[in-house]
Amino acid sequence: MKTETWILTLAAAAILTPGVAAADSNSFKDWTVVCDNLRTCQVAGFSSDDGGLPAVLRLSRGGAAGAAAKVEIDLIDSEVDLGGKPPTLLVDDRVVMTARAKRSSEAGGVTVVLDDVQVGPLLGAARNGTLLTIRAGEKDVGQVSLAGMVAALRYADDQQRRAGTVTAMVAKGSAPAARVPAPPAAPVLHAAPAVAQTGLPSKPPAAVRALGRKAECDTEPGSQGEPQAWRLSDDKVLWQIPCGGGAYNFSGLFVVVDKAGRAALASLEGVEDGLATNADYDPKTRILTAYGKGRGIGDCGESSEWVWTGDAFALSQATVMPVCRGYGYDWPVVFRAEVR
Repeated sequence: MKTETWILTLAAAAILTPGVAAADSNSFKDWTVVCDNLRTCQVAGFSSDDGGLPAVLRLSRGGAAGAAAKVEIDLIDSEVDLGGKPPTLLVDDRVVMTARAKRSSEAGGVTVVLDDVQVGPLLGAARNGTLLTIRAGEKDVGQVSLAGMVAALRYADDQQRRAGTVTAMVAKGSAPAARVPAPPAAPVLHAAPAVAQTGLPSKPPAAVRALGRKAECDTEPGSQGEPQAWRLSDDKVLWQIPCGGGAYNFSGLFVVVDKAGRAALASLEGVEDGLATNADYDPKTRILTAYGKGRGIGDCGESSEWVWTGDAFALSQATVMPVCRGYGYDWPVVFRAEVR
């Protein structure tokens, strides 16, 4: 049985996807940046490691020249009470603006939302600051470290080819918006037709078990869970064989068997060995999903989706949270395709 935890490196998978612009990510002190293959960038700023009022500022911006930067700030504490008043944003104890807020069911707390016209003033005020504080009445309810913010925004400008233009967030110049190249179009994938899940075998055939042994999987029933089968088409069946794991990540080997009984590792774009972490297949959508936790609480790691096209599983979406900072929601997208 394999003892390693298998986690797909999704950023690398996106970069290796043929004909697709490379995606990228980077971190700068308390800030991280993830840009996808369409040059959409998502920037996140976190509380400092010793901060007692955790909050996450999320800035997203599309790759088009005229795309506006959107900013939301998640207050992680589910007990946060704003007292019915709009929160106040301060940089180093200097009031910058008030903003509107909404209850966030996903993050479990409150989300502060900036209007488009507020984003520029906030970033301008924060550029030379050290700490962004969210205050409700007289009480501080969240803080975001500004260490690394300028470098992160400059990096996003560079990834989006905005540096030196009037559209840049930090690396501004006099060049017009027309200088920003149009982002690439999303790859188009066509899902194979859905098929009835009838006539499925109850046990994996010998050829599947042989591939499991070759991959050092434990093929004994019940030791790591039961093998699963799904019908991909009239003449193809997909098998998942449990292949080891640890405390919170469990790998599965995916094998496709044809009508003649021939077995081959499933062709998962970006993956060479047919292994995926915490994975499952949905025959209704023809989507195979995988999710690898960077640590047990699930606040970092990678996830991916592949769509069955009739010949292979093509990567349709990948997300990544490259830093473990206590935020397990709304991971940035590093690759996306249009599925039809």
